[in-house]
Amino acid sequence: MKCSGPPSGVTENAEIPSVVVLRPAEAGAQVLREVCAGIEEEGVPTRVVMPSGDTDADVETVLLAHEAAQESRLDVGVALGVEVVVVHHAKLPERSPAQVVPAEAGTVGWRGAGRAAARIVKGLPYGEV
Repeated sequence: MKCSGPPSGVTENAEIPSVVVLRPAEAGAQVLREVCAGIEEEGVPTRVVMPSGDTDADVETVLLAHEAAQESRLDVGVALGVEVVVVHHAKLPERSPAQVVPAEAGTVGWRGAGRAAARIVKGLPYGEV
């Protein structure tokens, strides 16, 4: 993946079915690259969106992930927070995400979160990070 600009496999077109990744300004670029790489490895497109407002609470990250899933034509969304990466499905209850990966999980965990999001889209088991 490229280190600058949007990751490859990321679309700006809202019409293309894709996993929506919400990336607040305070979320690191490395986290975004790894999450998008995990999704891309499974062959699923992503669309990165910058949410408005302050998103520094993990509870808000869960809600943002649910919003991303609601916005996704594939019903799967990911929100990047300061402390966590959250994977959500549109049909799950708002405060019950599919997966929450702590920041300490590092690059392997972040990529695993992206892979999990893509595998949910494909209807495959996604496991724990």
